[in-house]
Amino acid sequence: MTTMKTSVPPESNVRAMIDHAVAHFQPIVDLSTGEVIGAEALVRFIDPNGGVRTPLGVIEQIEESPGDLEALTWRIFCDIEKHAASLLERRPAFYIGVNVPPVLLGSPRLKQMLEDSRLARFMSQLVCEITERQALTDAGREALASARPLGLRIALDDFGTGQSGLKQLIGLPVDMLKIDKSEVDLLLKDPTADRLMRGVVALAAAMRVRVVAEGVETREQAFFLHAAGVDAAQGWLWSKAVPTERLERLLTEGMRVGTRREAEVRRHGRARR
Repeated sequence: MTTMKTSVPPESNVRAMIDHAVAHFQPIVDLSTGEVIGAEALVRFIDPNGGVRTPLGVIEQIEESPGDLEALTWRIFCDIEKHAASLLERRPAFYIGVNVPPVLLGSPRLKQMLEDSRLARFMSQLVCEITERQALTDAGREALASARPLGLRIALDDFGTGQSGLKQLIGLPVDMLKIDKSEVDLLLKDPTADRLMRGVVALAAAMRVRVVAEGVETREQAFFLHAAGVDAAQGWLWSKAVPTERLERLLTEGMRVGTRREAEVRRHGRARR
């Protein structure tokens, strides 16, 4: 049985941890159908004894070194190709989101790394995630412009935390807005949160991008998000980040919690009683 750990390793052990990094996948669920349409690749570190560490407390150290950051990204690219390539081949509409730092997103090294890891053949099924704060910097905008010609899709991650204005978002070459968990948490606590969520959906429609909510933990949140017009969501309501084999099972079974389909099943079930 594996355990989740978050202790910070000595600096000298960071590179050793990178060598044991793997990708676990959190399903992204269509809120209308319950279908698993994609997944976000999240970094996990495997201990020699089989324990699983989250990157909390470690990723901050890695981000201080461009070399370590590139090494970790390379490791995750290779792990995605190793464990998810067959899934991407069998399901051409399925996509995988992966966090890519701006310094790499805007570098010629990105294309080379994708080719060397053999992920370049899935370019249209990869979504590079960059935080709202990062994207709105000059370096972030340049990175987005550089990545676009590769055919990669771009997601604006942690949306709602960067305090961006409408003017700043206009013309930003992105395909998705990923609403931060902190915004989702407000849905059932603040009466204005629902109106604000609908405003984000309207903004996304004007930008012609999709909206994905992160950190969904309850059925109520999922129904609120669906009613507001959010396209898809991820969170512990459906599944934590899991290894590929468990993701395959979830894909086969589908997700019915918190979707329109679940509501229809309940309604029809009541009608039959």
